[in-house]
Amino acid sequence: MHHMYANNLMSKNQYGFTPQTATVDAVMDLKDFVQESIHEGQYVAVISLDVRGAFDAAWWPGILASLRNLRCPRNL
Repeated sequence: MHHMYANNLMSKNQYGFTPQTATVDAVMDLKDFVQESIHEGQYVAVISLDVRGAFDAAWWPGILASLRNLRCPRNL
């Protein structure tokens, strides 16, 4: 986490595993986005997925390549 924050690599849309954020923060940001979009006359559709075992099925070679590209220290 220190490496990610120190190098400004964290997305502002990252809520999970992020200190001082919770599910409520994500839902409130979604609510604000929907309200703003409706106010501007836009249509909004929300699709929510809960994929069981998604983390277990992650493609680790790709994750490791991304970490190398981000110059994440090897000891992490």
